[in-house]
Amino acid sequence: MKYIYCMRHGLAYHNVKALEMGSQAYVLDECFDAPLVDKGLQQAKDLGEQWEALSLIQKVFVSPLTRTLETCQEIFKMHPDVKIIALDVIKEFPQGLQICNKRRDKKDLQEKFSRIDFSQLESESDQIWRKERMEHIEELRERIQDFKKFLKGLEETDVAVVSHSAFLNETLYGRIGDEANQLKHCHPYPLDLN
Repeated sequence: MKYIYCMRHGLAYHNVKALEMGSQAYVLDECFDAPLVDKGLQQAKDLGEQWEALSLIQKVFVSPLTRTLETCQEIFKMHPDVKIIALDVIKEFPQGLQICNKRRDKKDLQEKFSRIDFSQLESESDQIWRKERMEHIEELRERIQDFKKFLKGLEETDVAVVSHSAFLNETLYGRIGDEANQLKHCHPYPLDLN
């Protein structure tokens, strides 16, 4: 039996700006690869201290955006032997136009997050994010199917995934854009691969 736990990152700068001004915040240059705010760091720290299944986790997959990387580092701070691998395929939806969802160059990420394995990133720079158009829902669903197939093939039985609201809402429940059912920050949701 495989146990996959999916977590949304902690509260980030672009989330706070969006509360102030709506989705226009996502295209602001100041929201490029938005980091966590203090409350988001605390949410990750709290999960790392309180989540009972944490000690069972054998491997972690994380989106290579700063907010997810910071969340992941904080949650697994006291578990240095757990392998953490960054994957482009689990980045937020939509890729394109929204600058908050564009990742930094691989070299910059490796310098800032030395514990995390970035060898699986598809390229040095972000090739998924496009300035000229947003990703289509069909493209997201293809990413999700590829990721689920990848997870099914793993030897590990207890895995964590640190990603984003829209990506995880579609992955877990097939309900992207359901504003009434937003995922909580730093809360483990089980993923059924059957």
